Amino acid sequence: MKHFQTLTGTDDADSLADLLCDIHHLCDRDNLSFQTALDRGRQRYNVESSEDSPTRYMATFNTPVGIATELFHATSPEEALQKARKYADDPQLTEVDIEPLEDGSGYCVQQITITDDKGQQHAFWQTDEYRLKLAAPNLLQALEKQIAITRAIIDAWNNTDKVHGAVQDLINDLEHRSQSAREVIEAYENSDLAGPIEELEELLNENLAAIAQAKGGAA
Repeated sequence: MKHFQTLTGTDDADSLADLLCDIHHLCDRDNLSFQTALDRGRQRYNVESSEDSPTRYMATFNTPVGIATELFHATSPEEALQKARKYADDPQLTEVDIEPLEDGSGYCVQQITITDDKGQQHAFWQTDEYRLKLAAPNLLQALEKQIAITRAIIDAWNNTDKVHGAVQDLINDLEHRSQSAREVIEAYENSDLAGPIEELEELLNENLAAIAQAKGGAA
């Protein structure tokens, strides 16, 4: 409205009426029904202002080249997320909306976040590939530490003077460092990547069991 006032010079008292007047002229010029548009606007206002009207949610789409946003009216954040995912899969979208994949197979939306008009997050979605990409550094770090600790345990067995104390300290450290790997495993237990992650979990459990058995022998 301020921009319209800057262009036309109208004052605060008349700015809204002048804007509606100009829109009416625009409709006449382009053979559009101003009254029809006004009636539809009134109907939408009545729906949106009613107590059981849908809430407006903002969907933020994360892609490798940046983000895109879109507003959705829905009765719940989950419904808004469903609409956003359907929107992201729409083949009619242009590059201005969401960046397409290079092979032309679709749009590379890695993450969708649903927020309200106050910016509070209510729903969230990520592709399995993107979740793995985010989790991979922590998982790799946990595995590297596990390997180092396991090697240290083996070396500790060659130190017959302080074998039990060394093994106990290393076991405690191993259990602590494995927590990051366990968190990744839990995050993927219901995804398509559950198979490979379960194999990793079994391997970690086997190592922990072997170390516990060794600890009992040392005791």
